Amino acid sequence: MIFAPSAAHPWRDVWPLVAQSGDGNRWVSGTCWLYCRREGVRVLWVGTVSTPGATGDVYACGPCVAELGHMVRVQSHDRDRATGHAVGAASGHASQPHALPRH
Repeated sequence: MIFAPSAAHPWRDVWPLVAQSGDGNRWVSGTCWLYCRREGVRVLWVGTVSTPGATGDVYACGPCVAELGHMVRVQSHDRDRATGHAVGAASGHASQPHALPRH
């Protein structure tokens, strides 16, 4: 989904809220595959990962989904600042990977 930018609010500043348990998405009980690796928590499918030998579904808990969303926004802001684009529309996947943001 692409959100149209407005003059007062660039697209990256008006992204929808991060998913939270109980928000109508298909949350299940399981293991968080992202940062905390907790077991037996409410998790949401966030995508598929492919490795040379296998593919798997990735699930994340609410706090880790929020952290991932934060990291994406930081990277987007840094990329916009580096290229001089203050306002733009989401263009899908970048053709080349960008440097990881520093924390």
